[in-house]
Amino acid sequence: MALAGSSVLILSLLAGCGSNNNNQGNVSPGGSENTEPKEKVEISFWTTYTDQDAGPITALVNKFNETNDHITVKMLGNQDPTKQLTAISGGAAPDILLTYWNNIGPWADAGAVLDLTDPIAKSNFDIGSVIPAAMERMKINDKYYAMPFTMSMANSLMYNKKAFEDAGLTAPPETLEELHDYAKKLTKKDDSGSISQIGFIPDYPWIDNVFWPVIFGGSWIDESGKVTPNAEANVKAIEYQRSFYEEFGQTQIDKFKSGMGKRGTPQDPLLTGQLAMYVGWEYNFMPERGEDGPIGVAPFPYPADKPELKGSGMVSPRAVFIPQKAKHQEEAWEFMQYLMQTDSQVQYSLEAHVIPTITAALSDERLMVEENKTMWEFYERAKSENLNGFPNSAYINEYLQSLTEETEKALKGSLSSQEAMDNVAKKIQPLADDK
Repeated sequence: MALAGSSVLILSLLAGCGSNNNNQGNVSPGGSENTEPKEKVEISFWTTYTDQDAGPITALVNKFNETNDHITVKMLGNQDPTKQLTAISGGAAPDILLTYWNNIGPWADAGAVLDLTDPIAKSNFDIGSVIPAAMERMKINDKYYAMPFTMSMANSLMYNKKAFEDAGLTAPPETLEELHDYAKKLTKKDDSGSISQIGFIPDYPWIDNVFWPVIFGGSWIDESGKVTPNAEANVKAIEYQRSFYEEFGQTQIDKFKSGMGKRGTPQDPLLTGQLAMYVGWEYNFMPERGEDGPIGVAPFPYPADKPELKGSGMVSPRAVFIPQKAKHQEEAWEFMQYLMQTDSQVQYSLEAHVIPTITAALSDERLMVEENKTMWEFYERAKSENLNGFPNSAYINEYLQSLTEETEKALKGSLSSQEAMDNVAKKIQPLADDK
């Protein structure tokens, strides 16, 4: 999935944020108990949700306001990362924000995000109650700076049922080797020799620079802090993707892509059968993936020689954090804990059709209602111990950009897979050393 971020913008706006130990004279969240009645405090909560998507989060905030006697949450949506960054680096920071997880590393490193170490310890918040792969994305230099409110997950294969039936395939592939074999059986050419239907395109709709290494059990940083994009598993992940271009031809695939229907429309290539298989996320094809729908869903295949990697996949959370300059940090932390309660997670997941990040919520019977059935298998897959993601850091966006650029070169054949990943290591090691 594409990730946004600009180090130049971050550094220029956050230059005056100060250290992470400066609480601006506020009471630290999770501090000592005060037995005196508290005055009702209004806190500001900014989200990225548009008006069209804000219904579920609005309902959750309203419930908090109805049941809390000393805090009122005032929510503001449509706040993209640029607006958020300007606000948290200025003199009028909101009290709590919801943003994309990859913003946390650069913003925390610049001193604009509150370190949650003390609040977590003093309130006895159980880190172990959160899906590990989601919580790990909130960590920068061994400290937590945010909580994963929800997460998206890529560990499914979606496929066109009719294309499978026409090809005589009765079950989805279980291994990556079978996936490649299926792709050949599901690819058709017209009388001119051009591809008219293709089984699978590894970098459609985008280059999954983190997903594929996760599927192969790859890593990016070792215990000593050395970056390892050129680890053997990562190189194998690039080679596997490249094998589809070697099989079907770069020119042929590029030509086919140019004629595919637009994603998210009735002409979506997976719906029409132009494309037979697809790396699926929980938000893809919700209406079409029911039992009688045209789209099938299965666990994503794993390497045949690595059965222990079954259930692997990539997570991409949305994070809630408290700015270093927030005026009401204690109240913001209380509201953040409310967002991370099982009841809140279940309510939001039901209404927004997303994956909760509290492990207990994944098996909550309230989610197992018929109208939510297309999410059931995603809740089950979210329990996998083989979920992972890219490590968060001050330079995460530079890392990801470099991975994308070099992967693209390898897929197009201008570099070998090993050369491409060696180039990534050369580009990003100096950044890691600088820290």
